[in-house]
Amino acid sequence: MANSLSKLKRKPISLAAWAGLGFYLTLLWIIAGWATELPTTAQPASATEEITRHVRTLAADEMMGRGVGTPGIDLARDYIAAEFRQSGLLPGGNGQSYLQRLEVVTGVEIKQPSAARIAGLEELNLDADWIPLGLSGSGAVGGELVFVGYGITAKEYGYDDYAGIDARGKIVLALRYEPPPTDGHSPFRRPPDASDHAALRTKVANAQRHGALGLILVDLHPTQDGEDELIPTRRSIGPNQAGMIAVQLRRDLVERRLSAAGLSLRELKDRIDREGRPHSLPIPNLKISLQVTLEKTAKPADNVVALLPGADPKLKSEYIVVGAHYDHIGFGYFGTRDSSTEGHVHNGADDNASGTALMLNLAARLARLPQRPARSIAFVAFTGEELGLYGSGHFVNHPPFPLASVKTMINLDMVGRLRDNRVTVGAGDLAKELREMVGRSARDLQVEMAPGGGRSDHASFQRKQIPALHIFTGTHADYHRPSDDWEKLNIEGIAKVGDMALSLVRQLAETGDPAVFARSIP
Repeated sequence: MANSLSKLKRKPISLAAWAGLGFYLTLLWIIAGWATELPTTAQPASATEEITRHVRTLAADEMMGRGVGTPGIDLARDYIAAEFRQSGLLPGGNGQSYLQRLEVVTGVEIKQPSAARIAGLEELNLDADWIPLGLSGSGAVGGELVFVGYGITAKEYGYDDYAGIDARGKIVLALRYEPPPTDGHSPFRRPPDASDHAALRTKVANAQRHGALGLILVDLHPTQDGEDELIPTRRSIGPNQAGMIAVQLRRDLVERRLSAAGLSLRELKDRIDREGRPHSLPIPNLKISLQVTLEKTAKPADNVVALLPGADPKLKSEYIVVGAHYDHIGFGYFGTRDSSTEGHVHNGADDNASGTALMLNLAARLARLPQRPARSIAFVAFTGEELGLYGSGHFVNHPPFPLASVKTMINLDMVGRLRDNRVTVGAGDLAKELREMVGRSARDLQVEMAPGGGRSDHASFQRKQIPALHIFTGTHADYHRPSDDWEKLNIEGIAKVGDMALSLVRQLAETGDPAVFARSIP
């Protein structure tokens, strides 16, 4: 089916155009669902055969890029649930089902009144001078301005932009992205890669934790020809539970205002980057007022949760979570790396049909073992990752079992482009014993242990103080573009990563060493 529609994805396709296929495709999926539940005596397919079937299905054009709010993501959801059922796994969602329902913000519009004013100066022009971030709350705030560097708190790595700064009741001014890494132990990354510290939602949440009234973002990163430094509001949506006001101001406007106070934003950034330490400070005699009114659209979405109960009477109440997000960016209106392709299907074969396919394969392989592992294993296909880790955030806040019983989380995100047998494991602050376990599982793979771990669903678990790993085979030129198709995947490579993950999960599910699950700085 993917090949038969391959030409369609090279031009824009509206949701209305897909609507005519809806009943037909749903009927096909119902029939396919019946077929998967028929008893069979056939031998299990090989890992590569299973993975190929999964990625071809999940990354087919009919899945509409698995964008939240599209019929395609519902097809993907039902396919995953059917595979879990076929593997004999128990439902772990709501009401004895595999589905865990949540709401995901999928759209936003700027309404009036929305205004920004620097004290003593005329009102700033919306779109020309400033723009609300899509994750902003609605409301009005005003106060003194404090520069907080990149707005990052990573105390475990000795970095805190808020150290020595009183942000309470003030508006914080923060740089986009994060400092460049200073050594191999740095949690930070260089663009286009990024750690969770660079995420807008992380900066906003950190500002709120430090008592700020609002956040102003400034982007000093070089822009490409024709690229606007101000992020379109619809491209910056995400979770913001506190409802903090968050906006972006144009860099030259901010530089002019700071120069009157004898400061240079560029020089401050260069010092932070060069020295690898914060240079935060209050900005004297500069106050700003912000008023934001946003109308947001939320759509229902579902995590897909399945459980493999443990065999040990004592350890079966403890869980290893294996997760992968199954959503992608749909037609590219949010998240595409090429704005000219908005309206084109973004199939997301590597991101993250590959991780979802591998999770399904691992679930089937573990369920087929003659002896179940000692600890229970939860398999979770997360939704809403691309829009701000909605699915994993909901899961850790509404777990189907006590969150304290989760010993470790393994996240599979973009595992489809293995090159030179090199795989990255985002390790965060994992214990030495767990790192050694990863090494034993690697076999002929060369593992790079990355401190930060990247921006994916494992970050939701790390924020809850749960040890979490992110398995990742690297980014590429097709990332968040329509060209991320299944034909470009290294299927044998995914299977190799799967062997590593299977060994790791089995060791984690059986180990009696509590040190493995401790949190430790490398």
